[in-house]
Amino acid sequence: MPDTLPLHYFYFFWLLEPGLSVAGAFYAVLWPEDYAADLLPSTTERITNIVGRTVRGQMVVGQLGSLFLLLAMISFSLFPLFKWQLGSQPAIQEKLVRGLLVPLIILTLLPLPNELRWAPAQWTQLIHGNVDVTVLLIIWRTAWFLGIGRYVPGAEKAEAESAEQAEAEKAAAATPVKRGRGRPRKVTAEKDE
Repeated sequence: MPDTLPLHYFYFFWLLEPGLSVAGAFYAVLWPEDYAADLLPSTTERITNIVGRTVRGQMVVGQLGSLFLLLAMISFSLFPLFKWQLGSQPAIQEKLVRGLLVPLIILTLLPLPNELRWAPAQWTQLIHGNVDVTVLLIIWRTAWFLGIGRYVPGAEKAEAESAEQAEAEKAAAATPVKRGRGRPRKVTAEKDE
């Protein structure tokens, strides 16, 4: 049976990717001071270096960790449903997986300050971890979107239509063209008076 979510993609999206989010969540929740300190280089907005040592800052970092955990739980919960409940309906499975992956792709570098976004030499370990891992995740997601190593619903129809079109073009090229004599007449829209 065709599968839009073969095992290599399934385990990647179901276990590996959310597992990384859980690791980030625990780091933020259990060590908010370290996490906050590593969010940006210490030379960027020096006043924010104390964020993780304040109660307010710890709450903010803890909530960020909770969001990481929530995203992981969504993937942990939905991918098994996509795989085992919708395996016989690849078109619906495709739409739902696509609907979950697109939002996870969009906001990778956007939150970084402009002066840091394109200056990897200034990134902290946490920024490198987030960005570098996310780039690898995006490569894997892009391979899924491109249909590499998986069934893509409707692909057979598109391939059949493409093959039919190629046959029609080949037949048209093989058919001799009748040629008329001389140049075609020029048609004018003017009326004779």
